[in-house]
Amino acid sequence: MRLSTHFPSSDAMKVIVTGAKGLLGSAISQQCEQRGWACTGLAHGTLWEQTPAQLRMTLQSHDLLIHAAAWTDVEQCEINPDKCYRDNFVMTELLSHAAADVQLPMMFVSSTGIYGSAQTSPYREYDAPQPTTHHHRSKLLGEQAVLGAAPRNSVIRTGWLYGGDFTMPKNFVARRIEEAKSALRDSQMIRSNQQQRGNPSWNRDVACRMLTLAQQGHAGLFNCVNSGHASRFEYVQAIVALSGLDVDVQAASASSFNRRAKVSDNETADNWKMGCLGMSEMPDWRASLAAYIAGLMKH
Repeated sequence: MRLSTHFPSSDAMKVIVTGAKGLLGSAISQQCEQRGWACTGLAHGTLWEQTPAQLRMTLQSHDLLIHAAAWTDVEQCEINPDKCYRDNFVMTELLSHAAADVQLPMMFVSSTGIYGSAQTSPYREYDAPQPTTHHHRSKLLGEQAVLGAAPRNSVIRTGWLYGGDFTMPKNFVARRIEEAKSALRDSQMIRSNQQQRGNPSWNRDVACRMLTLAQQGHAGLFNCVNSGHASRFEYVQAIVALSGLDVDVQAASASSFNRRAKVSDNETADNWKMGCLGMSEMPDWRASLAAYIAGLMKH
């Protein structure tokens, strides 16, 4: 869906981002800076302290709200579902109402894991979500709140994100490089799930495409992942090889990791809707992973 945009003709957009210091939020901030756009971070923790009127005042004078903050610990969401739904659903609903009140378009970051376990092929936007965890159910409720609040709003389903600074706790690639280096010192191997599949996605690629969607005035639901897909095992193998580490990566079954959350073995998605709208393919995951790790190795 595409709607006429209300953004300034100069394209000097003013963006406000929740989770601006997180894995995706930090990339969004960097991409805004590269485009010459103003980007303001909105601390997720302080949002509970604001009344609806105060929140509306905070959001005024911006051109786009990107809600990238979330409680993403899927395992802990199973242990504490109340916090999960509070942070991922209720806060999203409050933000969507405030944004609608001041006629501010909102973009909500969701997950390809929301589709569940209904099929083994990559999911497209017309496939019905059947979430299997509290985390993904909470994201679905958030999606519904955002899309129901205003016609200019959008939802971005992404997954298997990596990137940013090496020290970022949720940087999957960085953590696997650390794991491989530790295994190398101890003459050990590392194990990785050969059953679960997804689209390894560079936060920079996803952030760039999100801003392009917003700038072009698109609205509605979009998958947004790097092209191609892999098992966790294949993904970790690629990380280790590109890092130049001589460490044995062995395939393991999903059950050997003893997870509390019943995550789907298939989190793959196609950017089908963007293709329908004539947008270019996202970069291949292997090419982006190689570029990211090459950049890490220089520092």
